[in-house]
Amino acid sequence: MDHTRRGEIGGAGIKVILSIVVLALIGHTAYVFIPIYIAVYDFNSQMDREAQYGASKSNEAIVKALVTYAAERKLPITKEDLKVARSKSRLMVEADYTVPVKMLFYTHNWQVHAEYSAVLF
Repeated sequence: MDHTRRGEIGGAGIKVILSIVVLALIGHTAYVFIPIYIAVYDFNSQMDREAQYGASKSNEAIVKALVTYAAERKLPITKEDLKVARSKSRLMVEADYTVPVKMLFYTHNWQVHAEYSAVLF
């Protein structure tokens, strides 16, 4: 064996292991976060639909529908997190809530704020 390369033996193995660990952490984060992100995006779309087509519903019915929709998507949204307001010409639906994202070593509390409004006819 060449004595000049003796210090390099095993160096590549550590790099491979560290690369695998980093890729595993990134993969786990994506595995945990992407379904939550999709659920939040879907809920926001539902909020927009409720604002657009909720003119014939009461504010309480809109809140109840959104809480039920959130529960189906396993989002921790309560009626206290939602606000529905009307003026003579607009319907506004607003949500402020926190989604816990549980990672391997900690839980990130994702603060979500969404607001949609539509013209009333």
